[in-house]
Amino acid sequence: QGFITGALQNFARKYDVPIDALKFRFEVMGHYRAQEDVAAAERADTEFDDQEYPKPDDGVLVHGLYMDSASWNVEENVLADARTGDMNPPMPIMHLLPDPEYEAEEDRYDCPLYKTSERAGTLSTTGHSTNFVIKCLLPSNMDSDHWIG
Repeated sequence: QGFITGALQNFARKYDVPIDALKFRFEVMGHYRAQEDVAAAERADTEFDDQEYPKPDDGVLVHGLYMDSASWNVEENVLADARTGDMNPPMPIMHLLPDPEYEAEEDRYDCPLYKTSERAGTLSTTGHSTNFVIKCLLPSNMDSDHWIG
């Protein structure tokens, strides 16, 4: 959660906007990053050379996320049903862009993001599991009820 807060703080300071006024716009890039390459650079204690996805002017790029009971339709750029035999497919790179004026589109599903695949955790004072990070507003061609159950 410190990473998420840091992204909001950087934007708030850069544009002199109250941090409480910021919401994230979640832009799924439709591209995947080879986690093996990132891990190899980390093991070699070198910086991962990322010329394919340059640092955004605002916000952060997030990679290494996996989906549970769903998949990502790259052609339509929407959340899709899980593919047979693919329990935890990778999520494409996602750009978390702070935006003080963002109003979620109606086709967005409030997809919970957890730290681990085990959703359970200690119930915190916020009423969420300590394993819960943030709701990612992801585009979907299906009603939210389809994803809950």
